[in-house]
Order: sequence, then C-alpha cells, then structure tokens
Amino acid sequence: MMLGLGCEPFIPYASNSVNKTIMKKAFICGSFILVFLFFFSSQWVPPSAQAQPSGEEIFTQGKCVRCHTLGRGRFVGPDLLGVGERYSRDDLIKWARNPESIYAEKKKKPVNDGYPPMPPMNLSENDAQKVVDYLLSYESPPGLSESGMIKGRVRNVTTGKPEAGQDIVLISYMGDRKENRHFAKSDSLGNFSFSSLQWDRSYEIILFHQGVQYVSGKMVFLPGEDRITLDLPVYDTTSSDENISLRSLNLIIYPDNGGDNVNVTSLYVFENSGETVFMGEHTGSDTTTLVFSIPEEAANVTFSDGVNPEAVERKGEKLYNKLPFLPGMKRIALGYSLPLSQIRGKFQTGLDYEVADLGVFVRKTELGIRLEQPGVAAEEIMIHDEAFLKYELSDLKPGGVTVIISDASFFKSNLSKYLPAILFFAFVAAGVMYFFYGRNRLSNMGSEK
Repeated sequence: MMLGLGCEPFIPYASNSVNKTIMKKAFICGSFILVFLFFFSSQWVPPSAQAQPSGEEIFTQGKCVRCHTLGRGRFVGPDLLGVGERYSRDDLIKWARNPESIYAEKKKKPVNDGYPPMPPMNLSENDAQKVVDYLLSYESPPGLSESGMIKGRVRNVTTGKPEAGQDIVLISYMGDRKENRHFAKSDSLGNFSFSSLQWDRSYEIILFHQGVQYVSGKMVFLPGEDRITLDLPVYDTTSSDENISLRSLNLIIYPDNGGDNVNVTSLYVFENSGETVFMGEHTGSDTTTLVFSIPEEAANVTFSDGVNPEAVERKGEKLYNKLPFLPGMKRIALGYSLPLSQIRGKFQTGLDYEVADLGVFVRKTELGIRLEQPGVAAEEIMIHDEAFLKYELSDLKPGGVTVIISDASFFKSNLSKYLPAILFFAFVAAGVMYFFYGRNRLSNMGSEK
C-alpha cells in the first residue's frame, strides 16, 4: 500500500475491549533472537551489500524528524536550519552520536532551555557525519505553503470500490501529547483532505470500518514538503475461518545452562488468504481469531512479535487471541518456560491447525532431549556456534508433538547438584542398618562365645 511520507503502516486494531492477561517479560535469550531473525527474514542481505543511506535519508527516515524541523520553527526540539552558526561541525557530530558527551562538556542538561534532553541516536561515526553535512548544506526550497495538507483516498479492498461516507479523524500531537482532533468524511470517490495544518506537529489518522479500528501511525511533514498523500485500504469483515491457515511452525527447544528449565519458542506463520478481515469465531460472549496450545506447566508465557499480549486470554492449556486478522501473513513468536521438576521426563506441545511444514530444533545438552516421532531422524546442525538437533516434518494434522527428556542424561547433568544429598542419605541409611542389624549380630556372637 502507498503511504504518506513519514507514515507508519496503516493497520487495523481491535475496537472492542478484551480481557487482559498478565504476561511476564520475555525470557528469550540472545540465541533465540538470532534464530528468530534467521527464520523470519524472507531475504537476508549482507550489510556490505546493502545500499548506504544518504544524510537526508537518515534524517527523514530515522528519529530526527520526530523532534526537529528545518526552517519551520521549533518543534519538540529546536529548528535546525542554520544550526552551523551555533555549533561547530565536530560538536554537531557529537550531538548526533552521543548527546550525553555534550551535556557532560557543557555541564548542563538540557543545553537549550525549554526543550527536553535529546535521546541517544545510536548513529555510527559515518552516519553522523552524513546527517551533519546534510544539515549544514540544507536550503529551504522556494514557494512552500504557509501550512500543510494531508489528503488521500479510502478504498474498500473487499468490494474493489471507493469507500464513500467514511468518517475520518485526524489527531495532532506535540511530542506524545494529544492536542486537537480534526474531522472529515470521504466523498463519493473515497477522497478526503485536511488543510491548514501546522508544521510543528505530528499527525495520526484513525477510522472505524465494520467494527475494526484502523490507525495510520504518526506522520510528520518532511523538510521542503507541504503535502502528505495517503491510500487507506479497509476490508469488510467475516466470522468464517475458511481462509485462515498455518503455513509453517518452528519450535526451538532450549534448555537453560542451569538445568532447571526448558525454554520453548514457537515461531508461527499464519496466512489469511482472503480479502476480508477475520473477526473470529463466537464462543459465548467472546470471539477468538487464533488459538495456541501450551503445556499446562508452562510459565513465563510471552508473545514477542505479532500479537498484543493484552488481547490474549489464557484458559488452562490454551491461549486465545481476540484481535482481528487482516488479509496477508502474520508472523507470531510465542515463548514459555517449563520447570524440569514438573514435566516428569516429557511434555507435549499441541497443534490446533493443520501445518504444512514443521521444524523442531533442540539444543544439544546432557539432558538428552529428543523428539518422539516414529520414522523421523534428527540432523545435527550448528546455529550461532551452538549444536542443535533438527527435525523436519510435513503435512501434520491437529494433535501434538511429544518431546522426551532422557532420565539418565538428566541425572548425569544434575549429578553435582544432588550428589551431597545422595551421600548424606546413603550415610544415614548405613547407620540405620548398622544399628538394627550389625549391633544384633555382634551381640549374638558374644553370646555364642
């Protein structure tokens, strides 16, 4: 979809209230994140082969335009037009790389009264130089309007027609603070516009269609431009799940180094192949769009991508997602931990959908974890310098996958932990045996003599 400059993707968000469930912070370790990127990147390009951004692109596509204008007055931060008259090039590079170094040098934070402190930009030396050179060379183009305009068209993808009579709300922000609301209605061709907008604000569009809330994300006017044009697609809704499928699932089973827990990350790729928003199936007063099965003993359950945890409800061994599912792919990362003391040598991760491709990756440790699946052999692979057992399965029906933990390996890996207790009880047992058996035997030998 074509979006206005400085605008985030136009996405639907649930308009109905949902029950909140407490989700703890993600426990996924660095290796999990790397594996996550490995599986969820459709195409990976080495950094050296990627196109290097210009100073203007870094300024407009990064965080800079969220706080600064060029020749349009103060915003969250000061206007940067002519900033070279106030600071040297070296100081500006310090600002771009690490503002804290400027605060320490000036012994003042913030340096400019009336503005909040500048957050770290985390730019490389090369990128910081590009941004500074762009600022120092920038000249405002002639003929710019006194104010900005946001215009666009609402189109119904399901019907293939413009969406006429659609109520649209534009919210203006100063920083993170909401200020004003502006209202418009699309005409017979789906067109709308908002004019006379201030430069020193960010803007967000919100609209509702058939119970689904669509949000544009914050937009700003970029340097030298006075117009933002949007294409806002909306979809009709359905309660049928006939177009919902699970394309692939990858399970990463990662025992921690302490031997107390097994961490599991499930990487789902769902698809809505239709042209309607799936609102979910009605179960009583609730609606559910996606279901996830987890072991009953699962703790520290968290979603780190693709799902809003506040829209998920847990009932026993099931997690129910209540947010609408728009057309296209949805990638979801679900993680949880299993205490070894509770799972008694094996656990099962359920499958609520047919899945075309299932990959299981088990970190090799002395626990001896393996997949219980007849006729499926494991391949040993290396992922970021760690050994994993890789299992590949296809065309699975709803059910579950059972994971076995070898008791012998578990005892071996935890021998040092339990050895003192074992020796203590062995010593006590020997003492008890001597008291009841050895003492009586010595007494009988004395009687015989």
